[in-house]
Amino acid sequence: MTWSKLLEAPPPLSMTGLLAFMERWKPGSTQGFEPATADQIAALAKPHGGLDTLPRVYREFLESMGAATGGLRLMWGTTSISVLLEDLEDPQRERPDSRRYLKFAIGEDDYNGRHPDDFFELSRPTSDGRDAALLRIHEEDLVSGKAAAAQPFPTFSDLLRSVIVARVSLEAVPRKQTQYYNLGPNREAPAKAYEFFTRLGFSLTELGASSAVIPLEHPERGAIALIRAPSTLLPRAGVEVRARDKTQQALLNEVIEDHKQELSGG
Repeated sequence: MTWSKLLEAPPPLSMTGLLAFMERWKPGSTQGFEPATADQIAALAKPHGGLDTLPRVYREFLESMGAATGGLRLMWGTTSISVLLEDLEDPQRERPDSRRYLKFAIGEDDYNGRHPDDFFELSRPTSDGRDAALLRIHEEDLVSGKAAAAQPFPTFSDLLRSVIVARVSLEAVPRKQTQYYNLGPNREAPAKAYEFFTRLGFSLTELGASSAVIPLEHPERGAIALIRAPSTLLPRAGVEVRARDKTQQALLNEVIEDHKQELSGG
């Protein structure tokens, strides 16, 4: 797929593809996943206008691992539907507009204090209707408007793509084997990087892609490349590369070092 075609019709993320990718790269990594029940999903959707208001990729996520994600940690908190439903039971707490926002993750407490929550901005769906813009902010700040929300990933699909690739590949031991390359602030860098890696024989995975997060795989080399576009939180593009085999990793590192200027769009 060319870059222009990817922009025109980004291949969507599906739970079937996500589970297959995880098991292929890290067998057993989907153990402990528990789906939410239909009643739980309906109860979570009810305050927001019913099932049709849920982004479809999120509904598929709930049907696959909404009750428990096993050893998979998506953020500093929980996406458990039972915890989300329990949170909704507090009638006294002021909440953001339910027609606009849907909380899908609750930040946990640790030595740094309480981490922010994650929300869908339902009024900003993706063009294919499968997803919606993602916001990270403490609920009370979203209600009061006293603090701006962060957007660590444009969508839930992009969050899943990034986290899954990291958990099953990039963070594998030894972690120092994974190489990160700063591609700079050039908005053309993701396109240049995509073209470069596809020429090397990398191709899209079961995780799909967007213009912001592009996972690529080279089956023969047993390698993964994750390209990220500049964002509001990280104003530079980057690519992380990991091969199962150290020899293949060294070969890829050498090729990339020789073409870093081309990769950054310089």
